[in-house]
Amino acid sequence: MTMTMIDRAARAMYDTVQPEWSWEDPEAELLRQMYKENARAAIQAIRNPSQAMEQAGSNALECDRNAARAWQAMIDICLATAV
Repeated sequence: MTMTMIDRAARAMYDTVQPEWSWEDPEAELLRQMYKENARAAIQAIRNPSQAMEQAGSNALECDRNAARAWQAMIDICLATAV
């Protein structure tokens, strides 16, 4: 089964915290939903890019018109400025 971006973000949050329960445990459904809600909120919060992210995306698109590389460039800037 293909994971959505929300699922991928939620799982990454889980992997960072490393709780005592297994992600696949049927009894962990409430916790999985909490992580998915948190992931959705985080992605919504960064929906509007910063100026630096816009510039990185524009630069990437000027180089080769590849949307995936532009997205990655924008996220890389977002992550680099969060340190």
